[in-house]
Amino acid sequence: MKDNSLNNLGGLCAILLGISYIVFGVIFLLLPADQQPGSDLALFYPSIVRDPTLIGLYYLIFALGAVLALGALPAISEAVRPLSEGWTRWASNLAYLGFAVTAIDFFRFWGVQGYRASVFVGGDPSTQAAIDALSQGLDPQGWLGFGGVGVWVLVVSLLARRAGLWPKMLSYIGMAVAVMYWLVVVANLFGIGLLLSIVAGL
Repeated sequence: MKDNSLNNLGGLCAILLGISYIVFGVIFLLLPADQQPGSDLALFYPSIVRDPTLIGLYYLIFALGAVLALGALPAISEAVRPLSEGWTRWASNLAYLGFAVTAIDFFRFWGVQGYRASVFVGGDPSTQAAIDALSQGLDPQGWLGFGGVGVWVLVVSLLARRAGLWPKMLSYIGMAVAVMYWLVVVANLFGIGLLLSIVAGL
């Protein structure tokens, strides 16, 4: 009897992941201006002290989405693995690393940002400088969490398109998603908040 648990779990996680991305995108667009990525910390932390709800959900939903992605990834990769063992394994390893780093970073932000904000607001300049230095995650520009995952999405989409595994449109959407992942890295690297907002909305 064939074990379909990988596909069943992967399909469920993929659906929940898609829902989490929609919720995340909506929350991102609703964040106060002072809580948007790239905001001045002198405005960012006081804003969290005043209203921590949305930014907390922002961190939590993205962390949970990364965990769900770790459930969807094996099934998706297995579908295209016979087409190119080497490329699939390499890209999948990048994605595992990227999603794991994202989960760790965002669960950490969810757990400590409120405390950091209160210390920052009540601290002297040296304390605020220390908080600033500690505010970055493991992957501050997103090279792993977005860039590496984007490589995996592109590899899977190209292999599926070449073999006709999925509808053409789904493969093309995958390629577009890969580009959007890389645009997040570009936005973080050059501090382009508007680009990040557009990508999050898309």
